[in-house]
Amino acid sequence: MNDRKSSTAEQIERRAYELYLERGGGDGEGLADWLAAERELAELAQPPDSGTPKARAAAAGFQATSPKAGMVTREVPAV
Repeated sequence: MNDRKSSTAEQIERRAYELYLERGGGDGEGLADWLAAERELAELAQPPDSGTPKARAAAAGFQATSPKAGMVTREVPAV
């Protein structure tokens, strides 16, 4: 994963956690928090003249990242 994608995933993760805290925590809304954070950051990244066809085409090409991107998993050995 290149540094830009990693940075973006970290920003989304950080904002999703902020949203989680803002709504008082609790399980079951992680994906909604992630998607809201991703949407907010995508809106911030859009240029001010986002009404132009070129900007709309670029926004349409925005690639969503997986909430699990960059997460490390570990297998638990069978006992």
